[in-house]
Amino acid sequence: MNRRFPIFRGGRAIVSRSLGLALLGALFLVVGAFVDRERLFYAYLAAYAFAVTTAVGALLFLMICHAMAATWPVAVRRLAEAIVGTLPLLCALFVPLLFGLGALYGEWLRPESIPDEHVRSIVLHKTPYLNLPFFLVRTGIYFTVWLVFGALLRRGSIQGDATPALADSRRLRVISVAGLPPVALTLSFAAFDWLMSLAPTWVSTMFPVYVFAGGFVAAIALLTVLAFAAERAGLLPGLNASHYYALGRLLLAFTIFWAYAAFFQLLLIWIANRPEEVEFYVHRAHGPWAVMSVVLVLTRFVIPFLILLNYRIKRRPAWLSAVAAWIFVAHYLDMHWLVAPEVPGARAPFHWLDAAALLAVVGSCVAFTVLRVRGKPLVPVNDPALPAAFRYESV
Repeated sequence: MNRRFPIFRGGRAIVSRSLGLALLGALFLVVGAFVDRERLFYAYLAAYAFAVTTAVGALLFLMICHAMAATWPVAVRRLAEAIVGTLPLLCALFVPLLFGLGALYGEWLRPESIPDEHVRSIVLHKTPYLNLPFFLVRTGIYFTVWLVFGALLRRGSIQGDATPALADSRRLRVISVAGLPPVALTLSFAAFDWLMSLAPTWVSTMFPVYVFAGGFVAAIALLTVLAFAAERAGLLPGLNASHYYALGRLLLAFTIFWAYAAFFQLLLIWIANRPEEVEFYVHRAHGPWAVMSVVLVLTRFVIPFLILLNYRIKRRPAWLSAVAAWIFVAHYLDMHWLVAPEVPGARAPFHWLDAAALLAVVGSCVAFTVLRVRGKPLVPVNDPALPAAFRYESV
């Protein structure tokens, strides 16, 4: 079996280049700390949200596949586990944000300094939840839940490679069924804490659904790109057009779901016409952000939706991976659109610190992931469902 699915032993060039880019990005971030410290933390938060929502989206995808006892995802499961494997690093990468909490969340950290009496009263009403000690405790809970369930699933899968008796997926199914509610809830509250509280007067119960949909489709997009790259490298020789078609269907479905969540969030807030809620969209509907809002709708929904409607494209790996890469990049634009407009003062939508933060976060994640998967096959070689997974056919 190992002869059929070779062990991944390469990646040295990827690691060295990724680390080089990460160090370059970190260097520019250090410069940014002296040039524009406030914008630095917003740029870093956007890049961090892009990475962590993708990783947790992959964890949810992995858990759903286990819970459903789905067969075809077994063929690409190890790649999903590789994405989940970035979570320990992402836990460490949260530390720089701790030095920028005052810049990012100053309104609810210091509500007494808010000049508008009405806004101040709204924020003060939320202080039992929005306060620094409770914020840090919740953040610790989020990472604990993600790390524990991610490690259990990844370790249980890898152990089956060496010990066939441990390759039975029933144990992983039990872990996934138990873990889905806490993982989903922690992602929801992380969306409230890290992103929504940038504007502490804004409220939307649809917001966690919006963030979940974005992270989930980004995880599937990245999984598609990785599957195509692994197949081209000869590390996943059993994939066929039906596997890509299945991934393409998921990309289309959750692209539509993201648009559904985005549209109905906007619709309900606009109908209610409450100043503290509608301000979120008013801010993004004027000036340069109006253009960015249109760009986001086109890149995140309209263009991939129209392309993915085509049956043949979903069965052509090269074409589908290109669309998936597009969706993955658009997810960063989405996270940037959530974060950057909250920077105080009139600012341009993009800043060189955005690129620096992306290099630092994504570069380090790529290097960390490649190092963790080296020396292992890119499939669960002893999983009883693997032969059926590679025989999967869909029309």
